[in-house]
Amino acid sequence: MAIKQVTAVQAMEEISKGKIITSSLNEMQGAWIALADCEDGRVLTCAYSGECQAAALFAKKDSGKVKNITVDVMELNPNNAAVVRRYLKWTGPQAQGGKGISIAFSDWLGCAGAYAAVPFKLRQARPVLVDYAAANADILKRNFLEAVDTATWGVLELGYKEAYGANAAGLKTEEEIVKALLYGYSMIGFDCSDKIDSKIEAMTSEEVAEKYNQLPEEFRDALKGSYLEADFKAGGMVVHFEPEVLQRIVLEFGEAIMHIQYIYNTYLKNTPWEIDFELKLAKPDKLMTPQELYFISNELQRNGIKMASMELDAEKAAADEEGMHVYGEIAATFGYRLSLFNADLYISDIGSTAKALKGQVCFKAGNALWLAALKVVQAGDAQLMEDMQKFAGLPDFDGLKILPAGEAGCAWAKAYSELLTPEAGFAGKIKEVLTANADAYAEEVENTVAAMLKAL
Repeated sequence: MAIKQVTAVQAMEEISKGKIITSSLNEMQGAWIALADCEDGRVLTCAYSGECQAAALFAKKDSGKVKNITVDVMELNPNNAAVVRRYLKWTGPQAQGGKGISIAFSDWLGCAGAYAAVPFKLRQARPVLVDYAAANADILKRNFLEAVDTATWGVLELGYKEAYGANAAGLKTEEEIVKALLYGYSMIGFDCSDKIDSKIEAMTSEEVAEKYNQLPEEFRDALKGSYLEADFKAGGMVVHFEPEVLQRIVLEFGEAIMHIQYIYNTYLKNTPWEIDFELKLAKPDKLMTPQELYFISNELQRNGIKMASMELDAEKAAADEEGMHVYGEIAATFGYRLSLFNADLYISDIGSTAKALKGQVCFKAGNALWLAALKVVQAGDAQLMEDMQKFAGLPDFDGLKILPAGEAGCAWAKAYSELLTPEAGFAGKIKEVLTANADAYAEEVENTVAAMLKAL
């Protein structure tokens, strides 16, 4: 028998001895679930009558009855987050298909909930609430599952049902990819940069030709027919290959391309759910040439690799706007978009950039939530800010704006790798300040994100 909403809420509050967060109240498989704030913390509650298959999957902390209504009380743990995602699909990440404009956020502290999602309602741009890299997990000692669980509880709290993405970024090993898939990430960001043979750039023309001629003749003839006997259009530009240029590209990027194919075909090609594939294939000191990017894009597409985005370093891209425009033309030709890492630090006008890239871009604003948190800490605990400043040798925090961040903002943004390690001892203190000023933090995050969206 269906339970009326008001009756369910009354029973939940009586058994949990807490206050139900109304926006989190949802019907699920004939039961009602909601988050409740109690004296000793937040819990998940589930009210149902008779038997409930979904409720049986929760790991229960407590249980009680009000007349004929059973109420289970659960901790916000990984098992229970997984159950919520299973039955309320909108609480889990969803692939975005590599189309349109997105803004991606990294909640390093795990305190933002889903505040960043709120300004996206009724907007064409879409949020990526989890952009979490392997490097983040190593530094913060906070694994990939915790990051996506935080987003799940956040969107449930807010009742945000308009879809969000979660990107497991910078993955290099097969083990990392398998874990990210198991944890329900909607995008796999694969970093294959270490497979680039950078020694080729220092070789002479004769050395390159000698090494290239060691490749099978049939393979070399096929490349000649594919790339040296025609020019290629990409938007309003033409890409042309000279023999030596082609030889260097094949030798420098050949292993990377084969490894990408292996990873994609082994783990991503036949997943039973839609997954976005993001590729990072970057040189340490500069953007790839148009010929390099065109060749890589063409070979991946020819071999059935469906790429959603290519990640670029926004600092390099901002320093070479013409090069970024060329990247955009090639990306559009092959049906993927560009993903600009550290866009909140280095892209001065995201609206102009989005227009130049024809509305096919993901701005990775990985520092925005952290900088917003620091603003709240500055107002709430000036001594803590001073202690962090001295610890990391940082400039004054006064007057920072977040997009773009400016010199001082960049310094504080990059210092997260020092300040948030368990050894530094600041993370817990920052979280205490944010918890005590939760409304101010939510407002700061929402204002920051709203300003980005307005700039589009």
